[in-house]
Amino acid sequence: MRMVQIRKSISIYQYITYLNFPLTNPIPNITMAVWLITGCSSGFGLELAKVAASRGDKVLAASRNPANIQLSHQNIKLVRLNHNAPLENIKTVVDDLVQVFGTIDIVVNNAGYVQTGTLEESTPEETFNQFQANVFGPLNLYRAVLPHLRAKKSGTLVTMGSMAAWYPMNSCNLYNMSKAALRWAGIGLAEEVKQFGIKHTLVEPGFFRTSLLKPGANLSGTPAKTRIPEYDELNTTADEAFKNFHGGQLGDPVKGAKIIYEVVTGTGVAAGKELPGFFPVGSDATEEIGKALDKTREDVEAWRDISKLTDFKE
Repeated sequence: MRMVQIRKSISIYQYITYLNFPLTNPIPNITMAVWLITGCSSGFGLELAKVAASRGDKVLAASRNPANIQLSHQNIKLVRLNHNAPLENIKTVVDDLVQVFGTIDIVVNNAGYVQTGTLEESTPEETFNQFQANVFGPLNLYRAVLPHLRAKKSGTLVTMGSMAAWYPMNSCNLYNMSKAALRWAGIGLAEEVKQFGIKHTLVEPGFFRTSLLKPGANLSGTPAKTRIPEYDELNTTADEAFKNFHGGQLGDPVKGAKIIYEVVTGTGVAAGKELPGFFPVGSDATEEIGKALDKTREDVEAWRDISKLTDFKE
């Protein structure tokens, strides 16, 4: 029978799809996975935790302050995890979290914030803090959880990047460059861990109506005392853009979380598909990343003949 070819871990939804049976009301994935999601107090972290729990999975919903997480579900455990803490502290926390549900299957590195201000006027401390939250912290979380995933030879890592990694943005380039660094850290990590049966996907969303750009939430501006007058016009334009843009973003975080869940688990719209190494989320993400790719190709071709003059003749 064809049934014997189905992996034991496949969901009922995937099995029915495999047999080409009609399915008007998709059955939740009965293969329970345990998720560890950072930044669950708002945005994609919050919405993704809701989706995973509603599908029957277990969720370790993490935040530096779990009291701020507005979640209540039998499948969700609110946990304290500060990915900006020293690595040894993170390892201790992760070792304890593995014991909560007996394992961790999917890790979503989602926590982060946006630092505004031009490069010249941004302080070294602001620069470090931006990279600590958006790059160094997420990498330390992976360092803490990877021994557990290697031991069981399975697991999925989900790095939440941004389409901002693909282009510069006046008065916001610390954020953009941190997401660019995270992009290549995740892609490089994927190649190193695939030998252990561990998968990785880089999710790069466009603008979604989360609290990321909400004043006072995840948006941190360079203090006025360090502002340089010559950059006033750039900074004013950027400040007003962020202020006016919040609440008008194109992307729906509820729909985005549902799609991300299905792409990561290979269910729903992603049934039968392999986990992508890179997944842009939102029509603005595909548009902006596509334009960046086109521009890069144009630059490469425009200078190809001159570039090759540096080669040894042989």
